[in-house]
Amino acid sequence: MKREEMREKINEELKHIPRSIKGSNQNMLREYYNGMRMTDLSRNSASPAKETLVKAIEAIKKDKPDFSPIYDRDFFHI
Repeated sequence: MKREEMREKINEELKHIPRSIKGSNQNMLREYYNGMRMTDLSRNSASPAKETLVKAIEAIKKDKPDFSPIYDRDFFHI
C-alpha cells in the first residue's frame, strides 16, 4: 500500500475517533493511533484497525489509567 493510500485510509478511520479539547488524552489517542496505524499498515496492509486502536489505548492507559476513550465501537468492532 502506498503512503498516500495509507494516509487516506487513516484519515477515514480517524473520523471514528472524535477530537476533543487541545492537549486532551482523547487527542493524544488520535495522535497515537495515527502513528501506530501508519506503522501497522506499512507492515501489513490487511492489519485490522481494531488492533491498532487497542494498542494506542493501552499505551495511553500506562500513564493515564483512568483514561476513558471515545470511539465508534461499531466501526472498530469492539
